[in-house]
Amino acid sequence: MNQYFELLRRRPAFRNLWLGATVSLAGDWFSLIALYTLLQEYTGSGEAIGLMLAARFLPAVFFGPLTGVVADRFSRRKIMVLCDLLRMAVVLGFLLVRSKDEVWLVYLLTFVQMTMTAFFEPAEQASIGATVERDEIVTANTLHAATWSAMLGVGAVLGGVVAAHLGRDAAFAIDALSYGLSAFFISRAAIPFVPPTSPHTARQARDDFFAGLKLLQSDPRVRRALWVKSGWAIAGGGAILLYPVMGERNFSAKGEAALAIGVLLGMRGVGAFLGPLIARRLGGDSEAFLQRAISLSFFTTMIFWAAFAWAPTLPLAALLLACAHTGISTQWVFSSSLINLWVKDELRGRVFGLDFMLYTLVLAISAWGTGALLDRTQANPRVLMSILAGLLLVTQLGWWLLRPAPPALKVEAPGSA
Repeated sequence: MNQYFELLRRRPAFRNLWLGATVSLAGDWFSLIALYTLLQEYTGSGEAIGLMLAARFLPAVFFGPLTGVVADRFSRRKIMVLCDLLRMAVVLGFLLVRSKDEVWLVYLLTFVQMTMTAFFEPAEQASIGATVERDEIVTANTLHAATWSAMLGVGAVLGGVVAAHLGRDAAFAIDALSYGLSAFFISRAAIPFVPPTSPHTARQARDDFFAGLKLLQSDPRVRRALWVKSGWAIAGGGAILLYPVMGERNFSAKGEAALAIGVLLGMRGVGAFLGPLIARRLGGDSEAFLQRAISLSFFTTMIFWAAFAWAPTLPLAALLLACAHTGISTQWVFSSSLINLWVKDELRGRVFGLDFMLYTLVLAISAWGTGALLDRTQANPRVLMSILAGLLLVTQLGWWLLRPAPPALKVEAPGSA
């Protein structure tokens, strides 16, 4: 762990970026669990949760072509601070939802909140590579992801406790406060930025976006790295929807749904925290190992998801979910690290914007489709979870098929020597 503390000590800009992520990520899980329980209380519908998740995912799809361009064209620090302040105001709007007739506000406010997140994410991911040295990129990405995971564990468990004992309003207020603290820390980060010399016009924005697409066309390594998150999302969106549904229906006693959901999401965070740390300890930071670890992680996730689907008790289900997310977080961290290693700084925002756009589109479709299937066919959530585990075979197949072809050997003509 010394290398992570040393990185925070040596790189003050990254340290402030990390502190902002720490507080805001914890707050996010407070409000998300509060929204799960709110929708269950007012609608009792799995499709309602699916629509809420779709509202969380779709802004990245609608604004994805623009978010990466903005992250590469304007100060990334200013983008993140503005987004945090706007998200703080939006989260307070959830306090207005007091009846079933006002549930529509959940979808609207969630969409606005995640629109800000869609602009925040590419700026943040591109800033990680800009605030550390090249040989520190994997360490920085691992620490950032481990923080996300730890805050998932802390935020989900505490969020479940707060929602159950202090009420949803307290959970929303804590999330709003976390965004304010995040804006404060990020405002203190000296994030390098070289403004482009080309004019800020709609035509130039279009050209900038197509420059990102041209990179994908010319570099098969980057295409393969982008497949990792979006390929996982084929099953991941539905699985994320099923976690709270199974927490309520399969693993909770009467009146303890929030606590059961919090335990499942919390153990998901524990597994996500440990995954990349263990993988790095076993194999290091080489590009070859990062790719091998991603391949193995698909199988890890599939096996433990299938076991989680039929777990008889909450403790066993939580343990299996933690094991599944060791694989998911390893895929996530290592694919982001490969993008930072393979893409120049002036193009990173666009590539991460495309990455965010693609996997959130697939997540939204997967979540909505699973929620609709759950409601309209009265399917058993355990059966659906088993099917989603099997779908990861599609992801693994795509990962193999996207391997770059080895360079052709040059054959010299006889006597050319």
